[in-house]
Amino acid sequence: MEQELPEVTKVIVEVFLDFSEESDKALKTLLTVAEELLDQHIWVDVIPHHVWFSDPLEAEAMDLPRIVINGKIRFIGRAPEKNEVKSAIMERIGAPAVKSEDVELESIRFFDGGFKEVAFVST
Repeated sequence: MEQELPEVTKVIVEVFLDFSEESDKALKTLLTVAEELLDQHIWVDVIPHHVWFSDPLEAEAMDLPRIVINGKIRFIGRAPEKNEVKSAIMERIGAPAVKSEDVELESIRFFDGGFKEVAFVST
């Protein structure tokens, strides 16, 4: 009797990087999550894009690292935690989000236009 293989869900994660420690941390987190999700039959293709700048002001405006999951920008300007990445991937494929403990809002950065970026942080 032939054994059926479980169906594999595929997710494409693009990460736009500069040469900062935050970008390095983001890429390492994505690769760790991709390896962990493989056990749950979720194939995560991590596609790194290194962005080069000739003007330092362009680098500030780009606000890297930037993480795109299945075509939707999910994280900008910071390296997310493993649970955040897992939850974002599960949300994009329609699976239940990863449960975390208490969640609170933390202000990350203020931009010149008056907009602020916020992040959910597990405590």
